[in-house]
Amino acid sequence: MNLANRLRLVGTLCFATLCVAAAGVRAQTRPGPHEEFTCTSGAATRLISIFNLSASEGQTGACRVDYTKDGKTSTLWSARNDYPYCVEKALSLVTKLTESNYSCKPEAKEEPGANRANQ
Repeated sequence: MNLANRLRLVGTLCFATLCVAAAGVRAQTRPGPHEEFTCTSGAATRLISIFNLSASEGQTGACRVDYTKDGKTSTLWSARNDYPYCVEKALSLVTKLTESNYSCKPEAKEEPGANRANQ
């Protein structure tokens, strides 16, 4: 793996670590957020989404990891009470894609309409 890919992977892992650390606080204040990794290689795009399913109930734990390839989405992993498990699994997939010459970028997403209360 070349230096640029290693640096990209380290940045992605740092972002995900912050997501796990903030999950409990964020779950108590805003419903339905999730993290996404968009991975591209040429014209190919893969999307890995980590959903915190308990966030709307003021709890943490329940989660799922969705993978979108060629416009088809499937759930690869889920947990009833282990959000870090979902993050770990998603990161292992992001790592594999990065090692296969994909460029992956993280992004935190809000549930649609979550910011309307602040307006």
